[in-house]
Amino acid sequence: MSKKVFTIVSIICVLLILIVTFVPFKQNPSSTTRVVVDHFNHKYAFPSCYDYEEASNYIDEVTLKDAQDLKYPPMNECTKKKAQPQYKSMLKRLLESTEI
Repeated sequence: MSKKVFTIVSIICVLLILIVTFVPFKQNPSSTTRVVVDHFNHKYAFPSCYDYEEASNYIDEVTLKDAQDLKYPPMNECTKKKAQPQYKSMLKRLLESTEI
């Protein structure tokens, strides 16, 4: 009886480890992510994607949700890619959050 229980528990543990390691889950960008909005051109960009040559002087820093509530489109392709949901495994998320 105990050998059977051990086998079942072992199989469940292996399955959980495989799921955590390989199965990608959808991850949307946080609504509190900071973005730069250009109120003159009515566009937004992530700070790493901000194009200083296209922008005006009428800029502000707000959350992604606020920029989307203003119905501003992304400034460039880099921002469009970062605003899309990403699919990552739980292990990859954990490694990224701990910066290992």
